[in-house]
Amino acid sequence: MKYCLNCDWSLSATDEPSDRTRSREAIEHHVETGHTIDSSDGVVPPRLPDVPDEVLVGDLLPHAKGD
Repeated sequence: MKYCLNCDWSLSATDEPSDRTRSREAIEHHVETGHTIDSSDGVVPPRLPDVPDEVLVGDLLPHAKGD
């Protein structure tokens, strides 16, 4: 499956059996929108948990001693 990390665009083998065509369409979506395309072996694109961005960012920042 090819899917966009910025919007709901996706294309699966069910939608288009040809891997070559799926790849071409993913590149076209990226060129037209500037969005990031990713691939997955699954049948649905992975989703981030529905939490505030601050929570995810907070997990990436180093914590001060004593936190």
